[in-house]
Amino acid sequence: MTTLIFIFEDIAIGMVKITSLCTDCVQVITNPLCPYCFSRHVVTWLRDKKLPEYRLKRVKQLLRSLVLEAEETPADTKCIVCGSQRVNLCTYCITNRVTAIIEKNTSRKVVRNFEEDFDTIVWRI
Repeated sequence: MTTLIFIFEDIAIGMVKITSLCTDCVQVITNPLCPYCFSRHVVTWLRDKKLPEYRLKRVKQLLRSLVLEAEETPADTKCIVCGSQRVNLCTYCITNRVTAIIEKNTSRKVVRNFEEDFDTIVWRI
């Protein structure tokens, strides 16, 4: 189980700000989108890709497992989509995990579409 880590930063006026870090890479979360919302967007996107039902079902199961695993660690950062306090992975880490799921369960064409549509190259730099 991963432990949530915080950084304490001094602000110019002497106050202390708590910044949430990604539980995978321990970097600051700059685009707070929870794994649930990200996965929901991926599933919606996949519906248009005409995958065989068994593949779509498998991807959904793996995404559900990813969300449950990510939610085991408490978070204090609110999601910019749903407002829930369950953002504990940065966009880089969640994108890499979802890309791996899609690579293992779909065609190369779908993977390329995912990389293009979700602009994953930005998060892999």
